Amino acid sequence: MEPTDAHEEALANRIMKYVTSKNPTSSSDLPSFPGDDVESLPSDYEYDPNDEDVEEYEEVEEISEMELLSHLDASMPPLLLAQDLFNEDVDSSAFTVLKADNANELFGQGYTVLENVLDLDVICAVREWATEMFKTGQMDKASGKHNEEEDPFREGNARGDYTLWVSPGNKALEQSAALSQCVDWFSKKLHEDLAKVVNLHGQAEYQLAYYPPDASHYERHRDSFPTSDKNDRDQRRVTAIVYFNPEWKQGDGGELRIFDKGLGDEAEKQIDIAPKAARCVVFLSGVMDHAVMPAFNERIALTSWYR
Repeated sequence: MEPTDAHEEALANRIMKYVTSKNPTSSSDLPSFPGDDVESLPSDYEYDPNDEDVEEYEEVEEISEMELLSHLDASMPPLLLAQDLFNEDVDSSAFTVLKADNANELFGQGYTVLENVLDLDVICAVREWATEMFKTGQMDKASGKHNEEEDPFREGNARGDYTLWVSPGNKALEQSAALSQCVDWFSKKLHEDLAKVVNLHGQAEYQLAYYPPDASHYERHRDSFPTSDKNDRDQRRVTAIVYFNPEWKQGDGGELRIFDKGLGDEAEKQIDIAPKAARCVVFLSGVMDHAVMPAFNERIALTSWYR
């Protein structure tokens, strides 16, 4: 899927603004010229245009994805940017699974939480199936699996989970009726409600994740770059996560930590959300930095990204 020219230009402009501000070039940065007397020039000024041994080089400074996002955020709070993606005149009476408060929280703070979105028997069935898939080696270790050419900023060893893509039509859904039911809930009821709130284009991805009980975690990251362009089909817009941990208790770990920057006029807050069974966390993909805290019990979750 190719990004639009407008999106590429907008993101490139924001990145160049950061580069320019970090490395300004002005006359005040240049040393004063010593004069016309060649004898007075220091050796550093000696230059022979016919000298083929002179090599030109460009110094490249590498920065992490989070550093780049931090500088982009400094130009405009990402929540304020993403609010342009919201639809006007939302009719909450037409919601199937969301409530008016959920829509208001998503707009005003960038995230919201839904409880008891799936039946307990479905939760337990998916957990049992996912655990068996992990133990039989049918899930991929997520760390280092990203495409470095398409996503050069992503840290390759930032996570300890094992994953399986389960989008509609995937053969894995034929093996588990419970998982298929969960993906249907994501792709139909939740997706349709979110599309009433946020301008979406219909594309979605679904991934099942298993965190072993060995302090496996996922470092702070963000699911996409912030954007306000409604025509942009490249960046993820909304992330939704449902948990399958019916006996979770304090000390099991695996909490989702959200780093709430607000609108940039107050200190960043950290909100830890327990991965309790049938809980669904929904947040704006290009706004919320988040992390998975070390898990000391098996942690299973299904994530959807809506574009």
